[in-house]
Amino acid sequence: MMLFNEALLETYRQNDVVLQLLNTTSETDDANFTSQQWLRESFPKRMIYSYLYGDLLNQATQPRKVLDVGGGYTALTRLLAQKHDYLLLDILAHDNNTELLQVETAFDNRFWSNTDWYEFNPQSGYDLVIANDIFPNVDQRLEIFLDRYLPHCHELRLTLTYYNVPRWYKVKRTDAKEIFHMLAWDGEQVSQVLDGYLDRIASPDLSYLQKNPTSLFANQRQVCMVVLHGDK
Repeated sequence: MMLFNEALLETYRQNDVVLQLLNTTSETDDANFTSQQWLRESFPKRMIYSYLYGDLLNQATQPRKVLDVGGGYTALTRLLAQKHDYLLLDILAHDNNTELLQVETAFDNRFWSNTDWYEFNPQSGYDLVIANDIFPNVDQRLEIFLDRYLPHCHELRLTLTYYNVPRWYKVKRTDAKEIFHMLAWDGEQVSQVLDGYLDRIASPDLSYLQKNPTSLFANQRQVCMVVLHGDK
């Protein structure tokens, strides 16, 4: 487990490898995609990306079977799809589906499935499943996700986003008129879920989740990386 903090960010500043890759691989149309914009604009996001995906982008890394859940599309997605047996599973809430289909056609590689992870039928034998910046802030089905995908992979990497200061969202149901105020998860709630998977977590230390160091983000969220051992 790893809690992203200012010390890690300062170390990463010495060699911003993700920005270097973006500068050498990005094409004009990539700027249309929200994840590409976020990655270019945010130093902390690039640091986190380097920890989750960096080894996969290393030229010396052998090809792997990778499922990327909710990772969004960036110029680096093309590199991942070119090097690995890679599938991006993303409902693409922020972007135009047609534009990504055009990227696939130009690239001659069908690397994207516009499917919710719960509706997707995972194959056995993924070397790696990645979920970046999805659980539990965007998607609170964390435990269901772990139980569904751990049996199908060798390793599962995810970043968990939570708030140790009160934060909530005013939202409207898409199928009714109710207005909800949804309280974001805190570290204690995340800890309660992960406690059931301690035997799978590499270097487990749930105390990280109770800490509230200076956030790397303006909205005060905390981000922790967790690596779990799957069944394959």
